[in-house]
Amino acid sequence: MSLRILVDDQIDKLFTDNPELQTVNKNKFEIAVASFANLKYLNGIELDDLIDGILGEGGDEGLDLCYVFANGNLVIDEDHPINKESHVKVKFFQAKKETGFSSDGFRKTKEGIEEIFDLETSLEKLKKIGANPDFLRKSDLIRKIFRACGRVKAKFSCEVYYTTIAADLNISQKIIKLEEELKENALGIPFEVHYLGAQQLLNLTESIDEVVEINFVSQPLEIKERDVATNGFCGFVNGNDLVKSLLDEDNKFKSYLTDGNVRFFLGEDTNINVSIIETAKNKQKSEIFWAMNNGLTIIGESVSPLGSNQYSIINPQIVNGCQTIHCLHSAFEELGELPKTLKVFVKIVNTDELEVQTDIISATNSQNPVKAASLKANDNIQRNIEKHLQKSGIYYERRENYYKRQGFTGNKVVSLLKMAQIVNTVANKEAIISLNDPSSFFDTPGKYNSLFSDIADYDFYKFSILLYQKAWSLKNSDLRTNTYDEERKSIVSRGGLLFLHGMSSIILSHATYSKGTRSPLIDAIAINIPARNSEFIKRKDNVFQLLDNETWVKSCYESSRDMVFEAIDEYVNSTGKESASVFKHRAFDKDFLRPVISKHIK
Repeated sequence: MSLRILVDDQIDKLFTDNPELQTVNKNKFEIAVASFANLKYLNGIELDDLIDGILGEGGDEGLDLCYVFANGNLVIDEDHPINKESHVKVKFFQAKKETGFSSDGFRKTKEGIEEIFDLETSLEKLKKIGANPDFLRKSDLIRKIFRACGRVKAKFSCEVYYTTIAADLNISQKIIKLEEELKENALGIPFEVHYLGAQQLLNLTESIDEVVEINFVSQPLEIKERDVATNGFCGFVNGNDLVKSLLDEDNKFKSYLTDGNVRFFLGEDTNINVSIIETAKNKQKSEIFWAMNNGLTIIGESVSPLGSNQYSIINPQIVNGCQTIHCLHSAFEELGELPKTLKVFVKIVNTDELEVQTDIISATNSQNPVKAASLKANDNIQRNIEKHLQKSGIYYERRENYYKRQGFTGNKVVSLLKMAQIVNTVANKEAIISLNDPSSFFDTPGKYNSLFSDIADYDFYKFSILLYQKAWSLKNSDLRTNTYDEERKSIVSRGGLLFLHGMSSIILSHATYSKGTRSPLIDAIAINIPARNSEFIKRKDNVFQLLDNETWVKSCYESSRDMVFEAIDEYVNSTGKESASVFKHRAFDKDFLRPVISKHIK
C-alpha cells in the first residue's frame, strides 16, 4: 500500500476525530502537518495556537506555518520577557502535499525567511509585494523578538521543516546549496533544516511512548524500600553515552525532554554554563566532572533492566540537571566527542504517580522559581475534574501532554492553563486577563480557589469547556463563510475568549429556573459556595438543554460577536487607540464589554 494513502488515512482520521477542524478556513494538509508535528516539534501547544501559526495559502511568502518559542514557551506577542538567559527558536514549516521536495519550493521558503530578516525592508513594502496579513503579523513579531535578543545577548536560532508526502527523502543538490546559503546568512543566525516525507509524517501520528536507554559504567545502586512503590537506580554514566542516548534518529538533541521542566537551559553565555562547558572540554578536569556537578535526575513512568547495566526508561523527564546535559551536548557538538574519562552521576526514579513526580520536580528545583501551575496538578480538585470530564469525552491534561502523547488531538484535549483561561472567563468575566496572564491564577490562593474549588459543581467545568468548544467552531465557521475587512477579521480571529464571555452571560441569563423564572446573570459567578446559593446550579438543567440546541447556540454566538464589536467600537472612540490594542487592555471586559452586554440583556 502506498505511504501516501496511509498519510491520507491519518489526515481523514484527524478530521473525523476532530470535526471542529472542518470549520477552520485553512489548508487541510497544513492543519494536519501542524497537528502531527505538535507533540514532537512544537511542545504540545494549544489548538488555538496551532491554527494561529498557519499563515494562509496566498501571500505566505513560502512559509506555511511559523511558531516562535522562548525556552520552550510559545511567544505570542512582543511583550514576552526576553533576557540574557533566553533561548529563542523560530520554527518555519513549508508544507506541500507533493510527491517530492522541490528546489523551487525551498527557494520560496528561503526567500520568505530572508524577507523577514531584511530589517530594512518595511512591513508596508512587504505588503505591497503581496505578503498577507498573517505573514506581516508574524514577521513583525519575529523582528521585534530578534532585536530584543540582540539587545540582551540572548540566544536566537531558527529551524526549517520542509514537509511533503514524498515516499523517499531524495534531496537535490540544488536544495542542499540553498540550505547552505540560508545557513550562511549575513546576520549569523544559526539554522537547522529538516525534511519530512510520508514516512516521517506517519511516524508523528503514532502514539508511541518515548523511550531512552541509559547505560551505566558499572552495576548501579538499586534504591528501593519495602512497601514503597517508588524506586530507582543511580550510578555513573559515560558522558558520550549519555549525550548519545538523548539524540534522535537525525542525531538532533531531544530538547523536548527538558523544555517542559522547571529548570531550562539558560544560554551558553552565562557564567555557570561557560564553566560547565569548559570543564567538560578539559581533559584533566573532566575526570572529576561528576564531583563538580550534581548530575541528572530522570523520572520515568517505567524503568526496566536490559542487561549489562543498561536500563530502559519509558516517557522520561529530565527534572534536574537540565543545564548540565545541555552544556554537555554543546561541548559534544563542538568537540565531536567528550573526553572518555568524563562521567556523570545519574539518578533514575521509577514512578508513574503524578503526585510523586510533582514532589520530586519541586524538591529537585528548590533553588529555582517553580511554575505554580505545575505544582497544582496533583490537587484533589484537579484529579476530580479530570475524571468528571473524561466521562464526556473531554481529556483534561493536568499533566503536560499526557493525553497528546496517547494520540488524542483537537479541542477535546484541554491543558491546565487553558482550563484556567476558560473558567476565569466564564466565572469571573475576565477574557482579556485570561488571555494575557493565566499563569498568575495559580500564584495566590484567593484567585486559584475562585476557579478551582472542591465544593464547586464539576458540571460547571463541563459547561465551560463545552461552551468554549462551540464558540471556537462557530468563530472559525464565521471566518470561513463571511467576508470581513482586515480589522474585523483580526478581531474575530483573536476574540475567542471575548465571545465566550458574551455567550456565557447570554446563556446563563436566558436559562430558566424555578418554574420558568429568568434573570440576568452578567456579573462574576461564585463557584466556591454551597450548592443552595449557586446561580449556576439552579440554572444547570436548562443550560445544558440550551447547549444542545445548535440553532440557538449559533444565534447566541452571533449576538455575542455583535456585542464585542460594539464594545470595541466604544473603546476605540473613548480611548482613541487602535482596535487591536483591546487585547492588551486588562479592564476592557469590566469597562466596555460588560456594560454593553448588560444593556442588551436587560
